Amino acid sequence: LGKSITHDPKAWGVLLFVFLVNAFLPGRVDARGSFDAASSAARVALERLLPEAARDSLDHDAATFAAIAVAAMEVCFWSTVAFYETLDRLKLLQNYKLHDGDPDPEMVREALFDVLLGHFVIRPPLLYLAYPLFASEGWMQGAQMPEFLTFVWQVFLCMLADDTLFYWSHRALHHPSIYKYIHKKHHMFKKPVAIATEYCHPVEDFISNTLSTVIGPLLMKTHASVFFFYTTFKLVQSLDAHSGFNLPFSPFSILDSMDCAPAHDFHHTHNVGNYGGFFIFWDWVCGTDGRYEKHLAKNKANVAYFNVVKGIEGIS
Repeated sequence: LGKSITHDPKAWGVLLFVFLVNAFLPGRVDARGSFDAASSAARVALERLLPEAARDSLDHDAATFAAIAVAAMEVCFWSTVAFYETLDRLKLLQNYKLHDGDPDPEMVREALFDVLLGHFVIRPPLLYLAYPLFASEGWMQGAQMPEFLTFVWQVFLCMLADDTLFYWSHRALHHPSIYKYIHKKHHMFKKPVAIATEYCHPVEDFISNTLSTVIGPLLMKTHASVFFFYTTFKLVQSLDAHSGFNLPFSPFSILDSMDCAPAHDFHHTHNVGNYGGFFIFWDWVCGTDGRYEKHLAKNKANVAYFNVVKGIEGIS
């Protein structure tokens, strides 16, 4: 078993996914206490950072929810961006790069400004105001943690709901009558990089990015641990899809029905098809992966031809 895992990069992707799930503590003895401790820590931090007048007027549950969500997403976002940036700067794992060349530095700076504005000016108050949508009695503190299997199937259903809304909203944004007004901004990056993941029009950000991510937890009224895990998990998946790398140990390509980074990279470079997120299901059902499948077939044919020629040269 150890040998097979060592030589199968996708097996490492499976193990990484299991590790991430366990990191959010479902089914562990100290799970409830650990989650409550995180909430308490966020409350203490807010009380120390905010002036007394603001503390008195704030909804502390909403502020705690916003603080935990922002902290979790920022850690995931910037650590993942730093990882891919390090690979690029140090020229590591370059054989897994999906395209050559670097993006326009001016566009990268613009995307960075967009991200900083969204993450630290717009997102925190929106999360604070949105808390009543997620709240239920005991939702943040004292609520019963879900069992491990419950946690897993709820995350999976979140992925299905997300993928459905993302596919159809994303496809709609490519309609010629509205593309240039909304989605064109995101496609300014012909060869995407991680920092470009959230570089988009506010309408797109709300419908395709935010709403598709939270629709599952909202409909199922999941425990907060599922919500926080899924939102960060989806964020890392989106960064992976825009990274420009097709890493063999990525947990987002462990199944044949998942083809995140290569499919989405093709979508950016060719601006057609591959509208899905986690899965290729909707593209397959609706036939919007035709150009991509032809592209893959052509690449395989070219590789086969190259190998034949190389073999003939070796014999001669």
